[in-house]
Amino acid sequence: MTDLKPLYRVSVTLTALAAALVLSGCGEDSAAAGSRPERPPAIVEVAPVQQGSFDAAVRFVARLEARSSAELTARTDGPITAVYAGSGDRVRKGQLLAQIDAAEAQQAVNQAEAALRMAQATVSQRQSALTLARSNAARSQKLFSENLLSQSDLDVVEGELSTASSQLELARAQVEQARSSLNTARLRLEQTRVVAPFDGHIGTRHLDLGARATANTPVFSVVDLSTIRTKFAVPARDAVHIRQSQPATVTVDVLPGRNFEGKVSRISSVFDPRTNTVEAEVEVANPEGVLKPGMFASVRIAYRTNPTALLVPSPAVLRNAQEQWLFVAEQGGEGGGLVARRVALRVLESAGTATSQVAVEPAEGSLAPGMNVIVLGHEKLTDGAPVATATSARPGRASK
Repeated sequence: MTDLKPLYRVSVTLTALAAALVLSGCGEDSAAAGSRPERPPAIVEVAPVQQGSFDAAVRFVARLEARSSAELTARTDGPITAVYAGSGDRVRKGQLLAQIDAAEAQQAVNQAEAALRMAQATVSQRQSALTLARSNAARSQKLFSENLLSQSDLDVVEGELSTASSQLELARAQVEQARSSLNTARLRLEQTRVVAPFDGHIGTRHLDLGARATANTPVFSVVDLSTIRTKFAVPARDAVHIRQSQPATVTVDVLPGRNFEGKVSRISSVFDPRTNTVEAEVEVANPEGVLKPGMFASVRIAYRTNPTALLVPSPAVLRNAQEQWLFVAEQGGEGGGLVARRVALRVLESAGTATSQVAVEPAEGSLAPGMNVIVLGHEKLTDGAPVATATSARPGRASK
């Protein structure tokens, strides 16, 4: 019979060895878990809260339009025989822009002028006849007083005087009639000319040389770009802050970094009952002509100044649909490290494009000038999370 004791001792030894290895491995894992380092702080950049002047303002988005614009239509029928301006050209008041065939109108003027000259010549003739009739009447009256002329002969002479006077009045009326006909002919001739009604620029030329114009068909559009205006609806809550002649600033996306100063030229005193708004209008001088009708613009009207507003860089502010907030980097972590403190606030208004700052209104005491707010690396931070600055910030109260 085979002796099993040596095999049993080998099995027990292997089992013990395996158990030892397992216990040894568990001990190493436990040691490793106990020495695992804490989450490293997030690397952020900070900037100090400043204190400065802030203008409370309201903003509106509207489309720009020319203060003066006109659609020039033909006032008579006929082919266009000459064109003197095109789209974009600068024009002056009274400048001839296009000519419609004027041959018939010019002939009518010539005929009217001739008729007027004939009527005026008739007046001269009738005036001479009246002068002669008056002389004959005076001589006949003297002869009649000396009993050298009969009453019937005197009546004939006085009748001739009356007729000469009537014929002169008729001739004068014919002159007025001829002059009126001439004015009508000249007006029709003038209607063959398309002229600029004011200084400005050609917006569009609708008809070209040789095209046939008909009465009331557009030929040109003219706009005055020296002053641009924009109209917008003002809600009741903002209307209380707006008054006529109030300064306004206009900006357009296609001209970044440029502010155009204007003023409130008009604000209606009657609210639209359907929208509870009033219409306001802002005018802006445009001497360079860079603002064009049709551009979309942002209109900013400041109505109150706060000289001690809290200003922070705009990248510091985080927001969602419900709230706005930022993080302050302050001492409070283990070993005196920095932590991020979440501060809920309300953004009031951009303090200026050049500084990229916004004025904010936090809860009382939660933010003060000189505190360092996190401007980079804060998108995934939570309240109380450890942070470290990429460069040392030197907080200090900003000068006004």
